[in-house]
This record gives sequence, structure tokens and C-alpha cells, in this order.
Amino acid sequence: MDLLFSGRSIWTMVHGIVLGGAALMGLAAALFSLRAMRPATDRGVVDESQAQLLAWLMVGVAVMLWLTVIVGTYVTFPPYRATPPEGLTDLSAYPRSLLRANPQTAWLHSVAMETKEHVPWVAAMLATAAAFIGMRYRSRMLGDAMLRRVTATLVAISFALVAAVALLGVFINKVAPLE
Repeated sequence: MDLLFSGRSIWTMVHGIVLGGAALMGLAAALFSLRAMRPATDRGVVDESQAQLLAWLMVGVAVMLWLTVIVGTYVTFPPYRATPPEGLTDLSAYPRSLLRANPQTAWLHSVAMETKEHVPWVAAMLATAAAFIGMRYRSRMLGDAMLRRVTATLVAISFALVAAVALLGVFINKVAPLE
């Protein structure tokens, strides 16, 4: 009896949809909050409770990104890289080999998957730096234009990297899903 979802496909969904999706939504919320919570003047009064909520949001985002990266690297990536037995013609259970076997999809491994292996680590580090700024400087982060701009830049770059990697993941999973 075939199962609707295999353990590998469930881990892929947890990695991409649950953890990665939560991180992407959290990054968008942090970017919005950095813009919306800005005081009217650069040295305006900042609500300490809002600053604290934003700091904890950024910590949550960093945690989600680290969980996404760790699950992707150590749980979903090894089955992707599995080597098929010699002479096997049905490569559907071996996504990397399936992608590399067709010249039209080989780029998905050589460009997309190679990017997915490295870029998420950078995004997680940038989100961690933003979370550190948020926790260390809280209300000062919102009141100081330069500190807010640095934090927003870190969050925006992390958001762009995560969004790009998520799109590549969709392309890869569409052609060669982990089943």
C-alpha cells in the first residue's frame, strides 16, 4: 500500500513550507515593523514594549532560519544527493541524478541546488546579526535612524536571499521531488 506522503516528502514540506515559510513571513513582518514603528523624528519617543516585541520577532525569525538551514542541510539534503545503483534507469527516487541526466534540467542542480546549499547560511547569519541588534539596542534601534537603517538592510538582504532560495527550491521540487 502506497502512502500519500513519504517521510522524505514530509520533511521536505516541513523544511520549505513550515520553517522556510514562517521565516519568510517573519522577515516581511520585521521589515514592515522597522518602517512602521519609526518615530516621526529621528530622535522621537519610542514605545519600549513595541521595540521589545520587534526584537523578539527578529529572534524568532533567526531561529526559524537556523532551523530551516539545519533541517535542509542534515535531513532533506542527504536523500537528494543519494547515488543510484549502477545501471538503474528509473531515477525518480534519486533527484540529483534525475536533474543531471537531462541537459534541460541540469542547471537546476549546477546553479539552483548549489545556491541552495550555501546562500541560506548567509541569510541565517544576517538575520542573527539583526536579532542581535534588536535585542542589544531595542528602543534605540527604532529611534536612531542609522541603526534602524543598518538593521533594515540586514533584514532586507536576508529576505531577498530567502525568497530567491525558496523560488529555486520550488523549481527543483517541481522537476525532481523527494518522494
